[in-house]
Amino acid sequence: MSSMIDKITAEDRRTAADVLDDLQAVLNAADVKLPSLGIDWRSAKATGVVLIDLGAARPDVIERLVVVLRRGVRPSSPPA
Repeated sequence: MSSMIDKITAEDRRTAADVLDDLQAVLNAADVKLPSLGIDWRSAKATGVVLIDLGAARPDVIERLVVVLRRGVRPSSPPA
């Protein structure tokens, strides 16, 4: 039997799972492995807010992540 919070957050949980899959695919393509990456299901059940937990990683892994992010960052175009 599902709780009310499970019903309320069903779409958010599906979206979080999809986003997590996308993030893992991008990180894998960049050869970056965040070993603790996952969805914080406990927080979702307690608060109704679904969070993606990036977890802990060694400094060399985060350094690779920073390099990947810097390469992908493009200046925002000015508002129209």
